[in-house]
Amino acid sequence: MNRPAHRLFYAALLVHSLMLGKTCLASTEIELAQSPTVAAVAMPRLPNATEQALIAARDAFERQNLKALSAARDRLGSSLGAPHPLSPYAQYWWLSANLSQSGTFAVSNTNEIRAFLNAHPNSVVADSLRREWLKILGKLDQWELFSAEAPLLVSDDVEITCHQWRHRLRRNDRDAFTEAKSFWNAARAAPGACDDVFARLISEKVISTPEIWLRIRTLLENNQLAEARKSAALIPNIAANLERATAIIGQNPAHYLQHERLQPASQASAELFLFAVTRLARTDADRAALLLETHGKGLSPNDLAYAWAQVGLYGGMQHDVAALTWFERAGTFPLNDQQAGWKVRAALRAGDWQRVRAAINAMTEAERRESAWRYWLARASEETGNVETARALRDSLSREHNFYGVLAAEELGAPQKPRWQGWKPTREAIDNVMKRAAIGRALAFYRLDMKTEGLREWQYGIRNLDDQDLLAAAELARRANIPDRAINTAEKTLQVHDYAQRFPTPHNADLVLQARMYGLDQGWVYGLIRQESRFMADARSRAGAMGLMQLMPATATWAAKKVNMNQFSLARVTDIPVNLSLGAFYLRHVLDDLGHPVLATAGYNAGPGRARRWRALNALEGAVYAESIPFTETRDYVKKVMANAWFYAQQAGETNRRLKEMMGTVPGSREAKGGISSLASVAVGNKAP
Repeated sequence: MNRPAHRLFYAALLVHSLMLGKTCLASTEIELAQSPTVAAVAMPRLPNATEQALIAARDAFERQNLKALSAARDRLGSSLGAPHPLSPYAQYWWLSANLSQSGTFAVSNTNEIRAFLNAHPNSVVADSLRREWLKILGKLDQWELFSAEAPLLVSDDVEITCHQWRHRLRRNDRDAFTEAKSFWNAARAAPGACDDVFARLISEKVISTPEIWLRIRTLLENNQLAEARKSAALIPNIAANLERATAIIGQNPAHYLQHERLQPASQASAELFLFAVTRLARTDADRAALLLETHGKGLSPNDLAYAWAQVGLYGGMQHDVAALTWFERAGTFPLNDQQAGWKVRAALRAGDWQRVRAAINAMTEAERRESAWRYWLARASEETGNVETARALRDSLSREHNFYGVLAAEELGAPQKPRWQGWKPTREAIDNVMKRAAIGRALAFYRLDMKTEGLREWQYGIRNLDDQDLLAAAELARRANIPDRAINTAEKTLQVHDYAQRFPTPHNADLVLQARMYGLDQGWVYGLIRQESRFMADARSRAGAMGLMQLMPATATWAAKKVNMNQFSLARVTDIPVNLSLGAFYLRHVLDDLGHPVLATAGYNAGPGRARRWRALNALEGAVYAESIPFTETRDYVKKVMANAWFYAQQAGETNRRLKEMMGTVPGSREAKGGISSLASVAVGNKAP
């Protein structure tokens, strides 16, 4: 298509899309109007006086302006008529702000706090206020009040748990010693409330010096430097040296390894050396291996094996062909689950099924239950002659509705058949869910565009619902135009499902137009949007991505110029037709650049350059490429988008499509661009002239 014709065609499509958007909006309003209960909270309108006071109260709370917050609270209290469902929040914000600004308020205003908690039992605001109150009571050692309120807290909170241990240790509760030591050994970041607890455990020899060093090692390994330094402070004469050395290593680990002499008799010296190896391996595993070889001879056999496991871990992430060799140098050292996972991935890229099986079998039992490892263990078992084990693993996986569940079912010769006409809730069921106070508050918050509060209330409201009530709640969210809650809620069902609710097709006319215009597989585009924004048209990420296809401002501006979009502004990026047009154009650009839909999916999330660098020298099975993506977010993203695309293909009647064929073969870096994938072939076949 020549440029003038392209511009005319695009303009016509855009006008048509806008008209269709208005039609869809009108039909949505009619549907909502038919459900009065839903319409009362879902239909867009300007906030009334009560809601304006509520918004003012929230703004004052965020600014911690007690005077303005008090005035807004008083306006809500004097409102005529039935109380607004969100009115309790004004009082909650006022109490919370006072607690944060004055610890004595927690004791002097006990009656007022308890009156609020009693007035709003089993609610988000009560649980949030009680949590904030308990933290202050613990700091003030107000144990009588603390002990009375702590059992009533619904949510878990580490800081409050630490205060509970403090109180119990004062009474020499031996179970508290055991629980606190277990937390210490997990090497999680700990709030200041646990400092006294840990000091007590160490002073009473419940935690030994080797266990302190093990925690320090794990924290350094996870780059939690401040937490590692806090733990080191519990060892006399160590903290200052460790803090200075870790700062130096953080800036230049290679220089430290080359110039700092390892002292075999010093555990501190060994731990710092191991930290430097890990830090360097994160960016250059090959150099870390070289310096470990030349400077690590003074390490104990166990520490040396750990160092090689760390080099293997990051070598695997960097797709270094020597990663398996480095893992082998760790000998019989017991790999942790992260190290074992990357040994599996390195073995997958090398086609070494014996090592795949051995590394998965060495994982903890909980880790082996993950769908990824059950799938690859099935493949490895089959490749190494254990057909019965492979079949049993695939059989259990095939009943799961995820990426590896679909692949396992296909390999059994019994592809999944989603039921698109699943269980549908009655109006009575929807109204019953709507009667749950938290659900009503959630919908009211969403209507006021207060999504954080709305999400918290929604999650609270759907706790302990059975499958049918979850689907009723999902339908309620769909009718209220909160598609992310509709999808996420429908996904929680265990036995009774509605796949149409899990995989909705909103904005179909606009999406089909753009997919056809740019020659993209419609199910793939739907699958990508489902993962990017859950169809929330006004979605904005912390990084600044906007709209259905989560376009960054620079990307949207670039794409708008490329398609000659007139009167473009960033304010229009969340407009559905505009976002779909620019997003489809960019996705087509990435697909043309990388030549394969799996690469393009990875590139859309992490950038085309990274997706290209993650290829092997030779062709890789698409699922192996996806599983060996070093970024956890992108690895998860690619698998979910491609599984979504498969479900959307099934929904569209393409029941012969196979996920394995859609994943195809990702070409190696030494091969010509392009690979084998049914999804790519469909996309190319649909490409506009």
